[in-house]
Amino acid sequence: MDGGSLVDHLRIVKRFLDANPHEVVTLLFVNTGPALEYWAQAYFSTGLDLLSYTPPPSKRDGYMHLDDWPTIADMVSTNQRLVTFLSGGADESRVPYLLHQWDYIFETNFGIESPDQYSCAPARPRWLDPSYIPSRLSLVNHFLYAQFLGFRYPNATYANTTNAAGFHIGELGEHAVRCRSVYQRRPNFFLLDFFSEGQAFEVEHGMNAY
Repeated sequence: MDGGSLVDHLRIVKRFLDANPHEVVTLLFVNTGPALEYWAQAYFSTGLDLLSYTPPPSKRDGYMHLDDWPTIADMVSTNQRLVTFLSGGADESRVPYLLHQWDYIFETNFGIESPDQYSCAPARPRWLDPSYIPSRLSLVNHFLYAQFLGFRYPNATYANTTNAAGFHIGELGEHAVRCRSVYQRRPNFFLLDFFSEGQAFEVEHGMNAY
């Protein structure tokens, strides 16, 4: 599916950051295809290279721990208010502000087909011990698939329940609270389908407010 050009999407991000000088944005691009030079050119042409956060070189390759990240206030004061992760193709020695996802983030399992399968344990990068919560950013996958004739597709009919703020098994609210308890801190990111359905933003507010 063609969702539009990368440059067009980045221009939207640039306009938002220009209009909201105290906001910080994180982008995660998965299943990346184009060469790194294409990404770098898109960031340069939109001016987002100048707004992007770049970790110290000593913190690359998995050495960036939670306490090493700047605060939002730090990022606002330095005007480095965009953090970008690529799931593949990153090379921080060449483009230091396009970060390799698996050096900074762990994520939970995905491909869920039953509401009782949501987990908080690290599933990727695959070399992590799933019984240990590492000192890195956390991404909680919370989306449901259905199957038809062996083909898996996003379960849109169940989205209001999947993204609900309640505390029943399979609901986003329950999953969020459970992972917060397991991690002993707020999860950093939630990855959803159909985020405009259900109560995803209520869950986000609850996580940030308490």
